[in-house]
Amino acid sequence: MSTKTIHMRPATLAQALDRPANLLTPVRLLLALGVVLGHSFVNIIGDGDPEPLILFNITISYAAVNGFFVLSGLLISRSFDRNPDIIRFVVARALRLMPALIVLSLLAVFVVGPLFTALSPWAYFSDMQTWRYLCDVLTFGDTSGGPAQIYPDNPWAGEFSASLWTLRYEAFAYAGTVLVGLTGLACTRTRVLALFAASVIAFVAVRALPGLFPDPFIHLSRFAMAYLLGAVLYAWRGSIRISALLALGVTAVALLFGPTASYEIFLNFALAAWILVIGFGLPPVLLPLARIPDLSYGVYIWQWAVMQSLYALNLARDPLTMMALAIPLSVAIAALSWYAIEKPALAQKEPLSAWLKARVKAGKTA
Repeated sequence: MSTKTIHMRPATLAQALDRPANLLTPVRLLLALGVVLGHSFVNIIGDGDPEPLILFNITISYAAVNGFFVLSGLLISRSFDRNPDIIRFVVARALRLMPALIVLSLLAVFVVGPLFTALSPWAYFSDMQTWRYLCDVLTFGDTSGGPAQIYPDNPWAGEFSASLWTLRYEAFAYAGTVLVGLTGLACTRTRVLALFAASVIAFVAVRALPGLFPDPFIHLSRFAMAYLLGAVLYAWRGSIRISALLALGVTAVALLFGPTASYEIFLNFALAAWILVIGFGLPPVLLPLARIPDLSYGVYIWQWAVMQSLYALNLARDPLTMMALAIPLSVAIAALSWYAIEKPALAQKEPLSAWLKARVKAGKTA
């Protein structure tokens, strides 16, 4: 089959998903780099001023994270629908998140922390904050800080990786996918659409009553809406058209709502439309980009620590220098993480799933 045949522009999302190649991995990398671009400003200016890469009230890093959740909702829904094996699903998701996160947390505590803390080695390792951070990262707890007194003179003093807090909501989304699948709520596309509509209502309600809901509910409503939009894309894949003109139209509608509280809802639709256009609708000449390794997760979890270290070493004290240094360094670390940690871990998906199934079966017959 020729490259042109493989990547002829599909009429529907269902046809696109059946193709053996796509550009969704580069899309994920673009989203991760969008986070880096936004954080290059935030890391320098601190939390006193908003990042300048903003349209209405949505920053580029905020929009990129929403895009991650839309794409995750599409792909994870497809994965569970094609193989609703709970053990395999949990193993696959755990192997995607945890090995790289374990290595990051250990390096944070035992390498980066001692290099950039204001404390002596004895005081650093005897401070409970150091060990508490290790536990927080590995349990998706409060990751807003870092090992004890790290980066003391930075604008974001004490913070190792500002991106890790979203991972708990990704884990919630995975659990929700299993729950929805097991209860039959995903068995028809109308039910999936109803779930998405409920998430939009919840999103609006939370924001219509400021101060009433704690931050976790606000974040959960945001990510649930984005993730379920991806699930809707998958459920309605046979009816959804991939079109740049449609994406432009949806973007125009989103911009019309820019000054209103509904902007984020319509922006998510625009993000979804462009994800499909870039992932499935670009010319065949770009198909070799599909061979790019999946570096997005490594870039995402490491980019803030890279920028914090560059600032602490006085190597980057303005946003443009920060971008110029942080992007290649984050990509290099992500490549090392992919080839040394993430890819080998994912290769154990089938063996580990089979082993766990055998243990479960043995336990039932014992």
